[in-house]
Amino acid sequence: MSTVRVMWQAVLLQLALSRRNPEHALILLIAPMQTTTMLALTVTAHRPDVVANAVLAPGLIGLWVAALDYAGRIVPEDRWAGRLTSMIAAPAALGPVVAGRVAMVVLVGAAAFAESWTVAALGFGRVVTVADPALFVVAVAVTCFATVGTATLLSAVLVVSRARDVLQNSLGYPFYILGGILVPVAALPGWLHPFSRVVFLSWSAELLRDAVHGDAHGWPGSAGAVLGLGAASMAAGLWLTRHYVNRSRREGTVGFA
Repeated sequence: MSTVRVMWQAVLLQLALSRRNPEHALILLIAPMQTTTMLALTVTAHRPDVVANAVLAPGLIGLWVAALDYAGRIVPEDRWAGRLTSMIAAPAALGPVVAGRVAMVVLVGAAAFAESWTVAALGFGRVVTVADPALFVVAVAVTCFATVGTATLLSAVLVVSRARDVLQNSLGYPFYILGGILVPVAALPGWLHPFSRVVFLSWSAELLRDAVHGDAHGWPGSAGAVLGLGAASMAAGLWLTRHYVNRSRREGTVGFA
């Protein structure tokens, strides 16, 4: 079975599981509240120039939370539900299965962008227009790909970590800052800039803002950086997942026996 087909079957599997247990879709309830808070701050501060930032930020946060929240639980939940043993015994590699299931969750998180625009228009009367729709579609697409790749890596890292909950809870707000989600990277202290550039969110945030404002200068470099970081994370995640599976088979720790 090809890798693409394995990932597609994993998407269908996750869709079936989500119908019965859709807790990861809670981000769709949180995104409107985040948008309301951020827009309220920008409107009361009379800063129309940063309204677009307040609308884009909840969408990026939604993607990150959806990936981070589910990535750390996918393998442990499969183990508790008794699915992990059969998945590891199957001919298909576990890595593409994890990537496909994470992709389904990321697509749900991407709906936060639409929610943010709706809250801004209906709740605040602020209709944020996109000056370059084609670039915006490209930006969202590469951001979703990078999120899936990063979530695949996080899934493997969190599974092999002995402090999964602590690590998972600590990967939220630091990445919002380093990713320049609400405050652009240029406004951060200079010593943080090198760290920000290895976080794909920083490139994605700039690319989305450029699409909204119609500034397409240098977009291929930003899109390439997002794709490159996402591909590197995906490759590392698949390798680490394969390493975890091989170790579990060797040590007999696939189940709880």
